[in-house]
Amino acid sequence: MDRFTWLVTGGVVSLVVIGLAAATWLRGREAPPDLRTPAGVVLAYALAERRGDPQTAWDLLAPSAQARTDHDRFLARAGSVGGGDREYLTTEDERIDLDGASVVLVQTSIGSGGLFGSSSYTNRTTVRLTRQGADWRIVVPPDDYFFASPKP
Repeated sequence: MDRFTWLVTGGVVSLVVIGLAAATWLRGREAPPDLRTPAGVVLAYALAERRGDPQTAWDLLAPSAQARTDHDRFLARAGSVGGGDREYLTTEDERIDLDGASVVLVQTSIGSGGLFGSSSYTNRTTVRLTRQGADWRIVVPPDDYFFASPKP
């Protein structure tokens, strides 16, 4: 190879290494969700479940939602959810009205690369919230199936 080819190849490899290092360093450094907004509360709830922190998720529920299940049962179920590194969470379509708010939680799971590349799956769930004083709390969570069985 001539000198020009070596320079181009070296430049491309350097850019790839810098990009990977930046992505690794910046990953996980996103700002925490803003709990003063409905979208922030929904995102914090979903992140708490993904991290295996069901108590934080429980604390973001409205008392009416908490009354629909047993605390210990919720902690056991929500603590086993875990999303993993290949799941991305976002929110969209935040709507605030007189009765509360609704937010669409978007969960995108990236599959492993196969013969034809990677696949992804996106799930959108509408979450309902209400005001509790100055705070927003979740009335209908994205995982309402946790509340399907009656309280003992």
